[in-house]
Amino acid sequence: MSRLLIEPITPEEPGYIALKTESITLNFNMLRRLEENWQRGENRFNAPGEKLLGAFLNGKLVGVCGLNRDPFSQQPRAGRIRHLYVSEKCRGLGIGKQLLTVVMADASIWFDFLNTHAPDTAYGFYRQAGFTLVSDEPRVTHRLFCAV
Repeated sequence: MSRLLIEPITPEEPGYIALKTESITLNFNMLRRLEENWQRGENRFNAPGEKLLGAFLNGKLVGVCGLNRDPFSQQPRAGRIRHLYVSEKCRGLGIGKQLLTVVMADASIWFDFLNTHAPDTAYGFYRQAGFTLVSDEPRVTHRLFCAV
């Protein structure tokens, strides 16, 4: 039986480099950017309401998802889903959905809405999660208003 565990991580997590390498091979740069911003101290997911989570399947890191205050928004209570990536071998198992659910669990305490900038291939995923399409903001593709 497979066991999925979702818990806080950093880019120093064992298995992160392998997941990052896979993502780059598949032309996704979010984990590379996450690590670079972490190393420069630009984004450590340590402000109130922020978090960086990893999904571990049978002890192996297979997914990452973060939540930040949205640095591209003028709204102080705007959150942003960041760097959501699930290993290609583990897609379709609901891991991305579980990561997103956990990362958003208490978001309404800190944020009025959550933005993301997703690749075309993820549009359906975010729509199923309740996000609406945003077409008039260059750094936002989807938005979810948080329930109070």
